[in-house]
Amino acid sequence: MECIRLTGSFIAKLTSFITHRMSDTTEQIVLSIIFALTVIVVVKLTNRRHHYDLHARDVMKGHRWCVTGMFSRVCDLGELKACIVPPNCIRLKLSRMRKTLLFKEVSRPEVPNWSPVIVIGNRKSGSNEADSVLSSFRNFLNPAQVKDLADHPPEEALEWCRLLPSDVQCRVVVAGGDGTVGWIFNAIHKMKLMKSPLVAVLPLGTGNDLSRILGFGEGHSRYVDIVEYLQEVNSAKPAKLDRWKVHFISNWNLGIRIPARECFMNNYLSVGVDALVTLNFDRARQSPFYICRNRLLNKMIYFTFGTKDVFEHECKDLDQKLDLYMDQQKVELPNMEAVVVLNIASWGAGVRPWTMGAGGADAPKQDFSDGLLEVFCLASSFHIAQLQLGLSEPIRLGQCSTLKLCLKGMAPMQVDGEPWEQYPGTIVVSHSHQASVLLRE
Repeated sequence: MECIRLTGSFIAKLTSFITHRMSDTTEQIVLSIIFALTVIVVVKLTNRRHHYDLHARDVMKGHRWCVTGMFSRVCDLGELKACIVPPNCIRLKLSRMRKTLLFKEVSRPEVPNWSPVIVIGNRKSGSNEADSVLSSFRNFLNPAQVKDLADHPPEEALEWCRLLPSDVQCRVVVAGGDGTVGWIFNAIHKMKLMKSPLVAVLPLGTGNDLSRILGFGEGHSRYVDIVEYLQEVNSAKPAKLDRWKVHFISNWNLGIRIPARECFMNNYLSVGVDALVTLNFDRARQSPFYICRNRLLNKMIYFTFGTKDVFEHECKDLDQKLDLYMDQQKVELPNMEAVVVLNIASWGAGVRPWTMGAGGADAPKQDFSDGLLEVFCLASSFHIAQLQLGLSEPIRLGQCSTLKLCLKGMAPMQVDGEPWEQYPGTIVVSHSHQASVLLRE
């Protein structure tokens, strides 16, 4: 919008300058030309808000997939043909100014059940394992199908979904943790694609709770068997994952109200000691002196922050500064230090709290596509440790389709592993939409 405003301002000044120096007839011609150019510029700038150029390096500059012959080797693997976008199926427009190839359209190759795979990762996130994983994918797929979020926004990679034939559903492999998966879900929802892609996960994060639920495992190292993984993606079944809108309305603070904001939840949210441990770990990880990038060591450091709060009880008596409403009914809270809201069965890097203990057999069935949330409480950080070891069970409050939290004081909070200090206010969780995912059974 700023570009459009500046363009209009410039053209208006240019028109004023020209009309002071021309006859009436010439003035009309010039004004008509300027008006036409203005319309073209505005349309172009407006369209760029909804579409993204999907580009790769110029083949004349050594783009690998045109000279190495990798694709013929992959195409000989039979069922993996459906993963590839063959070079002769891509219609290109050469941009000499950018020295890139702009992809304009993808025609259907002669491959039965064709469903191409797009791989998205971020080499700068987590333990930096994504760089090696993305390189491995480029050796088997057309490198234009492999995008690094450190270089391109997710919308550019997802532009493949607009270029494919309307009856073809793309499969998107997200190489990263739960945060990266949520980033991709948000981009898909924002783009309002006619046919949403099916999302699979190649887990490279610390917790990887969503990947565990979808059947893609608890974590990978930088050494991944690409062929085996692509076969798993090909055989996985489509499923729907509930996504929840979390709406924050802060109370007045010193006469100033912090603007309301929203985010989406895929896995879980929590308020209290569970979020405090995540917040302390996140602050340590953001420090320039933090050099640990190993997944196992990260889990050990995370555990030490939980152990620390066993003695400090920073979130004690949370029930005194929190009102909880499930489906508009106020719930009486026990003495506790955290409340957790689940959308998926896995929490805290693989713990399945809802079905634990003696009460697990009688607990309502949990399903990530049923439009219901599971809510439970934690007595302390020691209670978290007991759950991690399978020695206890949560304080179950029940299931609901809408949830409201009225927070009367500052408290740590997290949504899908992203923690912060939450100001007093109202937090409303409601069902938004469903994401298309791949489930490996």
